[in-house]
Amino acid sequence: MDRNPDERPDAVEPSEARHHRFQWFRDLRAWIHARPHVHLVYKVLVGVVGGLVVIIGLILVPLPGPGWLVVFIGLTILASEFHFFHRIITWLRAQLHRFWDWAKTRGPKWLRNIADRGKADVDAAHADAHRNMGMQARAPKHPRPGH
Repeated sequence: MDRNPDERPDAVEPSEARHHRFQWFRDLRAWIHARPHVHLVYKVLVGVVGGLVVIIGLILVPLPGPGWLVVFIGLTILASEFHFFHRIITWLRAQLHRFWDWAKTRGPKWLRNIADRGKADVDAAHADAHRNMGMQARAPKHPRPGH
């Protein structure tokens, strides 16, 4: 027996699990996109839900709590179907990268300590959002210097 006793034979590799985790969602989106009338209803529904989430987030901004996070979640919902909002999310991500780069070089010590972690978290969240929405995460065509 060459097998490790701690290794489960039915264990799924993490990359395989990630690939199959939202396959039903990708299949559903393909089915919706193949039917123009259903796609129109779906697009309107995504616009209404995403818009409401953004509005609720903007209302929550002056209150204590995750107001801006809710706004960004709403923009991500809208970006799943609307190219304009996808461009906004991509621009915001670039601005956040610029902030983390600044924080790493010139920020206060406590901010420098978390700069790499914050940048990695933003990249991971962006890649997860793309993967879950059935889109391929792409690098910018013309990256800015220093990014």
